[in-house]
Amino acid sequence: MIRRLVSMAGIVIVGTVLLAGCAAPGVSTHEEPAIGVHSSGVEAAQEESASGGDGSDTGASGGEPEQAAEEDRAVIITGTVVMRTGDPLEVADAVAESARARSGAIDARAEGASTDFEPAWATLTVRVPAAEVDGLVEALRELAEVTRLNMGEQVVTNQVRDLEVRVDASRASVERLTELLATAADTETLLEVEAQLTQRTGELEQLLSQQRALEEQVAMSTLQVEIRATTLEGPTGTPSFWDGLVSGWQGFLAWGATFLFGLGQAIPALALLALVALLAVAVVRGIRRRMSSRASVAEGATVTNPAGADAPARTDA
Repeated sequence: MIRRLVSMAGIVIVGTVLLAGCAAPGVSTHEEPAIGVHSSGVEAAQEESASGGDGSDTGASGGEPEQAAEEDRAVIITGTVVMRTGDPLEVADAVAESARARSGAIDARAEGASTDFEPAWATLTVRVPAAEVDGLVEALRELAEVTRLNMGEQVVTNQVRDLEVRVDASRASVERLTELLATAADTETLLEVEAQLTQRTGELEQLLSQQRALEEQVAMSTLQVEIRATTLEGPTGTPSFWDGLVSGWQGFLAWGATFLFGLGQAIPALALLALVALLAVAVVRGIRRRMSSRASVAEGATVTNPAGADAPARTDA
């Protein structure tokens, strides 16, 4: 009897172990796809399922995941190039042609011809594909002397992926609301669904606009090119006496021209002030003449004695 009970208990234990062993692979095979669906890297989940799901092929493949991650990087390249040449305007035309030859464009351009006070200059905002940046920089070095070069990279991979996820979620929401709008039962539900659909559609358009702008910045790099004229120097590499004399004479002529210009502007005002001053002097002289004439008349007038003409005059001892 005891032997039968022991044998039956052993059979039960073995059956339980076998059932647990069969159930474990089933659970893992059903849970792995769910984890792959909810993860942000869908391609990584597909590669893991193709390799068996145990990660054994990852070490054997070597640098394939790193290479895929490198290809998926989104980078915005910007830079500043300062050049020096004898003819900045001609070099600016050559820079524009070089950018267009590499499928680029000129977003902005400003230039100024040489004057007595300022040498010639040019500034260009160049947009070229990211793969053509190095080639364009080398072409600029051949066109003129590059005195300064500043290049920078901004990694926006996370922003690109975040926008992709948000766009997909917003597009799915718009599709669901569109389906609800077609099956709305009453007017109140219809109005509510329409309001939600309008709001979600606006959010989707805004996200798509941000996504397009970011993709354009990643695809097309921006270079600010400044072209300046070379300075005039003497034979020894420093300004000579003749250069100083010419510069002083030009400064004197510029000062004289400025003085004459200011004098010409001041002549009308000076003439008006002189006329006012003459009128003021004439008025003051007329007043003084009247006052002097009145004083002379008062001094020449005779005073009569009220006591009578026979009164003896008073004489001082």
